[in-house]
Amino acid sequence: MNQNLPLEGLKVVELASVVATPITARLLSDYGAEVIKVEAPSGDLLRMTGVWHTLPVADDHNPLFDLCNSGKKIITVNMKTKEGMEIFRQLLSQADIFLSNVRMQSLERMNIDYNSIKDRYPDLIYAHFSGFGLKGAETNRPGYDSTAFWMRTGGSMDMTTPGSFPLRPSFAMGDIATASEFTAAILMAVIGRQKTGKGCMVTTSLLQSGIWCNAVSIINAQPQYGKQYPVERFLPGNPMSDYYECSDGEYMACMQNDYIRDRQLFVDLFHFPELNTDPDLATLETMTKSGKIPAVTRKMQDEFHKHTSAEWEQILTEHDIPHEIGGHFKNTYKDPQALAMDAFDKVAYPDDVVTSIPRPPFELSGFERKPFDKTGAMGRNTTEVLKDLGYTDEQITAMQKSGAIGIDIS
Repeated sequence: MNQNLPLEGLKVVELASVVATPITARLLSDYGAEVIKVEAPSGDLLRMTGVWHTLPVADDHNPLFDLCNSGKKIITVNMKTKEGMEIFRQLLSQADIFLSNVRMQSLERMNIDYNSIKDRYPDLIYAHFSGFGLKGAETNRPGYDSTAFWMRTGGSMDMTTPGSFPLRPSFAMGDIATASEFTAAILMAVIGRQKTGKGCMVTTSLLQSGIWCNAVSIINAQPQYGKQYPVERFLPGNPMSDYYECSDGEYMACMQNDYIRDRQLFVDLFHFPELNTDPDLATLETMTKSGKIPAVTRKMQDEFHKHTSAEWEQILTEHDIPHEIGGHFKNTYKDPQALAMDAFDKVAYPDDVVTSIPRPPFELSGFERKPFDKTGAMGRNTTEVLKDLGYTDEQITAMQKSGAIGIDIS
């Protein structure tokens, strides 16, 4: 099928596992890049990670692995062998981008760190992803989404209320956010190469990305501003923009940001004449200085408890107040607006299972995206890729027997 894909012509070699870097490569693949994923004989850990999340992990039904690896050519190569390393170097010689999250000390041992190969491949964009970056004492420390992105930056501890259990985010949420940023940086490097003809090294880390994503809280928690985290339930910055429980136990986000303009609306809607009569409630600043934000927030909560979330949905809509009922993951795949935006790929698995797998969250007018592709078994494209490199059937068979490559069982 001929498609108009914006990244067509780019060639990517991926030496990576688990989520963030494979998602980056998947994004590039979706929009036209040819991605060859080099998988070790032991396999990517993510192939079996679905078990932790009550998901199947069979070759023909592995939605978690498919999410991160759709559209790639997957080969199995033992890079500890001479033949395997030669295959890898041949792949690099044809690549525009090399993507890896292998720890730098391991790449150095294999002589495929940036400094070791930049002169041999001067136009290669070398993109490295790590937990804690490539500077400082923790360069080679293993880092994960839940550790480097969430716990280290304060996100897990300070996005809750005092005394609460730490925030336990969705699996790979920080990985996926960072992958989107990493993709943008890599494409900047592609544009830069068009100008200079030279490749470069692109790096990011979960720690740096977690700091970036939590930038506002990290700024206003500094001593010169003094916001205290975690935030008490009844001490929001603006009581008119907060989460409130309704009478049916569901939560409503009420997000009216111009207190001065809309104060009379809140007087009427929430039966709250004190907003007009109490000078301490004249502005958010006076409300804060007077220490009355908790009382205002409790009054708002009392009012929200008088109606169900559906009733508040109607009331707030009629008064054009920005709002949203708290959703639940079990319903998101059925969200009418998400479906209207084509937010999911419908993927058919064995036994008549159809799974809604979230798709990249952007559209490019005039361009298309590759259809979702299930990844299948390890090494499914090994023979195809090696033949493209010029290897004969006899050479491929010999390397399979020696263990330099995996057996193609596609």
